Amino acid sequence: MKMHNPLHPGEMLAGWLEDLNTSVTAFAGHLGISRVMLSRVLHGHAAVSADMDVRLSEALGTNPGYWLALQAQSDLWKATERAKERPPIGRMPLPDGLAAG
Repeated sequence: MKMHNPLHPGEMLAGWLEDLNTSVTAFAGHLGISRVMLSRVLHGHAAVSADMDVRLSEALGTNPGYWLALQAQSDLWKATERAKERPPIGRMPLPDGLAAG
């Protein structure tokens, strides 16, 4: 299955802030984090952590894990693209009687 380039969660979060008509400074204060940290996430320079996910979920009413799942999708796509630039890694031979999962 071909993956598409998913948005970094910060890009989605920026849309939420726009819809809420709130500033980065105000939202960072609401979350209890620094403006710099929120700005780094919004611009894709920092990943969403588990702590950030919980804070965002509480503030925006999303399910815990929502923002981490978006981050994982973004990270996996990037890793898959980088893997195309290196020699493939062969599968390790399994001992007799052990099936691959």
